[in-house]
Amino acid sequence: ANGPNNGNLLLPFLRNVICMYLEHPSSDVRREATITCCLLLLPFENGLKRGQNFNTLLDFNLGHVSTSLMEEVLQKLLRLAVSDLSPVVRLCVIRGLDSRYDPYLCQLYLLPPLFLVLEDEALAVRACVLQLLGRLSRLNPAPILPSLRRVLMDLIIELRCGGDNDGSREAATRLIIVFLRVEALQRLVRPFISSIIDALPLVNVAPRLMSVSLEALGELANVAHSSLNPWLRQLVPHILENIQDQNSSKQRVSLSTLGKIAFGTGYVVSPYLDYPQLLHQAAEILPTTKRAPWDLRREVFRTFGVLGALDPDRLGSSMYMTRKGG
Repeated sequence: ANGPNNGNLLLPFLRNVICMYLEHPSSDVRREATITCCLLLLPFENGLKRGQNFNTLLDFNLGHVSTSLMEEVLQKLLRLAVSDLSPVVRLCVIRGLDSRYDPYLCQLYLLPPLFLVLEDEALAVRACVLQLLGRLSRLNPAPILPSLRRVLMDLIIELRCGGDNDGSREAATRLIIVFLRVEALQRLVRPFISSIIDALPLVNVAPRLMSVSLEALGELANVAHSSLNPWLRQLVPHILENIQDQNSSKQRVSLSTLGKIAFGTGYVVSPYLDYPQLLHQAAEILPTTKRAPWDLRREVFRTFGVLGALDPDRLGSSMYMTRKGG
């Protein structure tokens, strides 16, 4: 589909031939048909051209392909994303709707299926469609952002009231991480910084949930910056406690979170004085555990680099007072 008109020629073929396989009994066939439709439905030249910036829906030219045929196939794909029995097929649909489709998907009558996918049972599908909606909110924020704000509030409530269901709390935390990582959605998070910090499960939880919560805390520091300062005394002890854990994955996430908090809030050098055991705990990973994974050892070096250097005499006197007090 390199020529300017080849995309138009493929549309009847996609609608009349390839779309028939979207209802095939085999999920593998449906998956391949989905990928084919997503790749060929719009020519790549019709997407975001190199060097162009689009800020509104009116900046797009929608006249290069047969819109009615294209939207007919697109609506079939959206129905498949909602109703297909295979989570792999549903995920392929959402992933296949790249930035070429943004000027179409952001229109009001195509948004409801995407919001239905937010209720999908597969976490990967929910996370992927949340990223997609965040991308679309740049083009048409009015119908998208209020609904996503309600989604964020529901996730915070799930964290607070999830009880002993670690699976649902982990899913809610991972979706909050998506909110924190998608630049267009960060504006929704800032008013809820306090609520998210209070809701994150950081005490007496399973190791997997703890790691995800620490990861969310690090991403929150990248968004909140100095707004996180009032909670440093509350949060840093939880991080140091997990640095001592024997689980290398938890150690790595804890060190990464500490580095992000230090970088985002400007809380550098002072942690060595406020928590004299920090240097010993982190440095202990390097020489004493020869089999420590390289990504863990690398995270120690990176965290030391972010925290900065301290006068050795000042650090020595602080550690001496700590030992004397102990």
